[in-house]
Amino acid sequence: MKRSITRSKLLESSAMTITLLVICVALAISRSHFLTASNIANVLEQVSMIGIIAMGMTMLLVSANFDLSIGGIVGLTGVLGAKVANSSDIGAGIAAVLVISIGLGVLNGLIVTRLRVNSLIATLGTGLAYTGIAFLISNNAPVSLNSQQLTNIVNTRLLGIGVPVYVFAAVVVLSAWLLHITVFGRQLYAVGANAEAARYAGVRVTAIRFLPFAITGAYCGIASLILLGLLSSGVPDAAASWPLQVVAAVVVGGVSIAGGQGTILMGVLGVLLIGVINNGLNLLNLPAGWQDITTGGVLVAAVAADAALRLRARRLAARRASPGETSATGPRDALAQVHDASASSNGSNQAAQAANAKETA
Repeated sequence: MKRSITRSKLLESSAMTITLLVICVALAISRSHFLTASNIANVLEQVSMIGIIAMGMTMLLVSANFDLSIGGIVGLTGVLGAKVANSSDIGAGIAAVLVISIGLGVLNGLIVTRLRVNSLIATLGTGLAYTGIAFLISNNAPVSLNSQQLTNIVNTRLLGIGVPVYVFAAVVVLSAWLLHITVFGRQLYAVGANAEAARYAGVRVTAIRFLPFAITGAYCGIASLILLGLLSSGVPDAAASWPLQVVAAVVVGGVSIAGGQGTILMGVLGVLLIGVINNGLNLLNLPAGWQDITTGGVLVAAVAADAALRLRARRLAARRASPGETSATGPRDALAQVHDASASSNGSNQAAQAANAKETA
């Protein structure tokens, strides 16, 4: 079973890699400028902010949750960060953005895990609230930064590549470590696949579901700082379209919306695919509306493909099952079977000990 899951993940990643390469080759043939170093760097810089948050969204989807408040978090923290930086210094502004973004992510996690509100509805509501608060605080206008320090840092280029790309790479490495190496990551997969079974196995399901919201909040803060530096101002609705883009990128990469499946590599490939498609549409001089049409269409196709693959997997599992074979219907039955087996083993051991005692006597 474990081998089949691993093989499935490898096949999905390979298919996404091939798709990305095919699109790149097609764009390179139609537009010679596509494969230039400057354009490749441009694509990476354009997807860096979306990519940073997509790493947190990958963890959320693996745990069978969503966060649609990311646009509101970025907008609100950008406005508050600009105000704090203007009234104090840029260091205080950066700290404010990170602390507030983590706090908002924690609030989302508490609403979902403690109040047991569906994550889709909960974060949709909090996202609207965060954006509304940002508009009230900013008086419906961007809040300009008085200092250019953050802007200078964000616009710095190393080896021809902007700082946001390096930040994105660092977040990818950190996220890969969290999801694929730590105990937390293994428990996250277990909770996403079957929360009840994970609970009976001793996993603290509530805590494991809560942490990805806080992590995503932190990643929103990092992306908000980059956006604040690029715009030199905090704009309440600057990231209004990000929730769709982030979810589309992660799902297109192969991360299942049903939970329990997906990798950081899939999230990265999905982000790059969306970035390449948008860049190709720009190079082809197509209207901006085509980007939204393409992103929406690709998202629907990816979700439909995920549903079809899951249905096929269930049918194959049903065919492989023996007609006369009975299986546990849930975690309670499985535990009962383990308990019965243990009791039977103990009984056999006691009988053997009694027989030995009689022979000795």
